[in-house]
Amino acid sequence: MPCRYGVTGGGFIRNIIPIKIISIAFRLKSRKLAVEFFYKSQESQVKMGLFSNLYRDIAIDFGTTNTLIFIHGLGVVLNEPSVVARELSNGKVLAIGREALLMSDKVHSGIAAVRPLFNGAIGDYQAMQELIKGLIDKTKTRFSYGINRMVISIPSGITPVEKRAVRDFAQHVGARKVYLVTNPMAAAVGLGLDVREPMGNMVVDIGGGTTEIAVMSLSGIASGECVKVAGADLDNLISRYLREEYNMAVGELTVENIKKTIGSAYKLEKELSMDIKGICLESGLPEVRTLRSEDIRDVLAVPLNQIVTSIKKSLESLVTKPEISVDVFDRGLFLVGGGALIRGLDKKIHEETNVSVHICDEPQSIVVKGAGEILENLEKYRGLYSI
Repeated sequence: MPCRYGVTGGGFIRNIIPIKIISIAFRLKSRKLAVEFFYKSQESQVKMGLFSNLYRDIAIDFGTTNTLIFIHGLGVVLNEPSVVARELSNGKVLAIGREALLMSDKVHSGIAAVRPLFNGAIGDYQAMQELIKGLIDKTKTRFSYGINRMVISIPSGITPVEKRAVRDFAQHVGARKVYLVTNPMAAAVGLGLDVREPMGNMVVDIGGGTTEIAVMSLSGIASGECVKVAGADLDNLISRYLREEYNMAVGELTVENIKKTIGSAYKLEKELSMDIKGICLESGLPEVRTLRSEDIRDVLAVPLNQIVTSIKKSLESLVTKPEISVDVFDRGLFLVGGGALIRGLDKKIHEETNVSVHICDEPQSIVVKGAGEILENLEKYRGLYSI
């Protein structure tokens, strides 16, 4: 029956009950009892569906280079650089994400642009907290209240101490329930692979800080390795090459653009070139240089060869499990992460391993999509995540 304010009775209850709970809770003398009463009341209301529009379920893939957020019912809503810009004098946060990245190459001595993650682990806890809080705030709707469940993808080689730090950090930013899933497992789910079946599936995730290689079967990892060689190492090598070969300094965005535009792992049918702008380290004046894809390919050869060698080692370790090895040979391996976009990398891996390589659309977001799928079907994927 419509009420005078134009909402149904149920809508009226949903609006009134939170106010009543807060009022009763804060009339209690003990703040601790008030908080406990408030949360217990909320839990009962969530079960009744009355708070479903206030609490959100989210999945996060926070990487060394980019952080992606998935919201239940909405899909992937955010993909921004994992960068925080803040004042050194008082620690005040000036910008996060894309805005902070744009500032990173143009800051003065009073501002620092930092990446909280290093090689897949939290290196700066405070900056990480500020980054995630800020990015989550960017996704908030007008009536968002908090986070009910949070699924976080983590490196497969993470230590128990690092895992505990991730869990504590998630609870500190407001998550009431935290679930952890490894990056390769989340990627496999995002690809639509059923890793619960007795079938070998191989995923190679080349991120910004680590490369994760995993052969999965029966909800576990039969063979794998977490290599501390990834996209950030490629960027550093390109930057060093420009300094040594041309005595030239360029910014982070320029280096990333070089890698994406002319970077390759295998000889191209038609070689590429591009002009870049930077500063001459001798004169201090701006200058323009032309780079060739052949030269950049030589620069990237060493780290890419390390990744291919690790893939071969993971395949060779399956010698005691030949049936899984046959599955991988029949089905091929799946290349995900930003590194999957390097030209010719799939050809190089196939040539070295004799295993076919598959690259999906938008490989950078496949991990967070898988984490989101697990978030929406926690019971179905029980055993793939830890609580």
